[in-house]
Amino acid sequence: MDKKLISLNAILVLLAVIVGWTLSKATVIGKVGIHVLHREYMFLNSWWKGALLVWGIWIVLEIIQYRIWKRNCRNINLAIQTSFIFLAVLGLYFTYLDFRTFSHGLLGDRFHIGGYLFWIGWGIISLFFIKLRNDDIASKENQA
Repeated sequence: MDKKLISLNAILVLLAVIVGWTLSKATVIGKVGIHVLHREYMFLNSWWKGALLVWGIWIVLEIIQYRIWKRNCRNINLAIQTSFIFLAVLGLYFTYLDFRTFSHGLLGDRFHIGGYLFWIGWGIISLFFIKLRNDDIASKENQA
């Protein structure tokens, strides 16, 4: 279990670095817009700040989903994790729609990829806990 969580977090750290890097690669017009109009997003100009924020959010989601995994039986866990995957896909879809507007379209494709990868990362966490529950049950059945 511990090795599996470590490998999940290694994947998430690598993915967070990629997300942070892509979010920092907005176009010149996008960076000017962030600097002039939306100063609260200035942290996105630095790849490591964006990566830390994304990784921190994923860690919070992982802790929540771990607690759900520990407290619930297989069927409830599967339903909750599947609903989290549905929410991640919904977030991905609405992010796609939002990036098709004129103002967010100016941020560029690399920036957009970072937004999409955020939701994919959450989906990976949910898939991990679905698979972990099934592996845990299979190993208990093999021991009995």
